[in-house]
Amino acid sequence: MFKKFNTSTLLIILVLLGGLSLLNKFYCSKKSENTFESSFVQIDSNAVKQIFIYPKAEKGKEIKLTKTDKGWDLQNDKLKTTADSAEVHRLLSMFSDVKVNSLAAEDKSGWADFQVNDSLGSRIKFVTDNKTYEMIVGKFGFNAGARNGITYIRRMGEDKVYGVDGYISFNVNRDFTGWRNKLFMSGNKDAWTSLTFSYPADSGFTLSRQGSSWTLNGMPVDSNKTNQYLSQLANKQSAGFVEGYSQTGAPAYSLTIGGGKDKPVILQAFPADSTQKFILHSSLNPDGWFSEVKNPMMESIFVGKGKFLKE
Repeated sequence: MFKKFNTSTLLIILVLLGGLSLLNKFYCSKKSENTFESSFVQIDSNAVKQIFIYPKAEKGKEIKLTKTDKGWDLQNDKLKTTADSAEVHRLLSMFSDVKVNSLAAEDKSGWADFQVNDSLGSRIKFVTDNKTYEMIVGKFGFNAGARNGITYIRRMGEDKVYGVDGYISFNVNRDFTGWRNKLFMSGNKDAWTSLTFSYPADSGFTLSRQGSSWTLNGMPVDSNKTNQYLSQLANKQSAGFVEGYSQTGAPAYSLTIGGGKDKPVILQAFPADSTQKFILHSSLNPDGWFSEVKNPMMESIFVGKGKFLKE
């Protein structure tokens, strides 16, 4: 009887332990599902109307990006101008589907280590017509095994910190100038038909194209030298912005680029003080005024006749 009792009791205990083990596995599985998500955020880039960034690089000061019919406007507490639309689209593509790599911290004790608190992180907010996505982007790390970058990030109002693949940290934590439209010149050189150089003392000249051949004031040119010049002219950018500049007087140097039915592009250089030397302007970027000292471009744009003629 005693032996029978022990066997029955042992079976009951084993059943209970087995049940507890299954419950524990189920609980842990659910807990893991709740604390580790495969996707951090998915944002429809076409639906975003505004982006607000409070980057560490600007000590948390607001940078506002607003979608317009022509592209994106950029604004801070001092200036409103145009943004580099390509950079904005790159940012949006990064947040279109952010995958979680790891759960880095479960509570506030890890915020400082992963730089996702208010003082160390860069806050960013995406606004659509019916939803807002807000998060703090923090520390950047490198996964040597996967040879990929990891950015640590958390949602506003939540404690958990996640590691996500990619270089999001570098794209969010940039200053105001990093978002500005830096375009100075961009075009298809094969569509250009004339370049008119207007210089002081009537020293200007005109390059004209007939078919595939170029001439300078009617004289034949060196085709290799001319193509090299046109190629480097077709893509120019500058971050040497000058704020508060007010145009006075005529430009000292000017280049007008014509191309069939396209509106001519006009590049100009205005004389300035000894600090700036010249202020450059492009009709492709009306809001941008650029310092020749901060980013020299004059020698590669406003060239002499010898740049094109045969030796």
